[in-house]
Amino acid sequence: MMPGCGAAEDGPVAARRKLAKLRSEDEQKAVQTILWALGHRLHRLKEEYEMKTLRREEPEGVSRGLQIAIRELNELLPRRKRFKG
Repeated sequence: MMPGCGAAEDGPVAARRKLAKLRSEDEQKAVQTILWALGHRLHRLKEEYEMKTLRREEPEGVSRGLQIAIRELNELLPRRKRFKG
């Protein structure tokens, strides 16, 4: 096994940690605020499309796709900052 190629350093989680360490505290707070606002907007869109689905104006897959996007967005945020909606 090559040095620096351990399982703990592989994957997107490690990449996000490295990026977070390179940011200043103010930059990190700004990124978290933007991601939270995006999550809030996605949640509102999901609710809107759920209502359209009930009225049979839109296919069901749109709200499911938005739900997946919200879940993935939350994975980018620390636990205490995750969107709860």
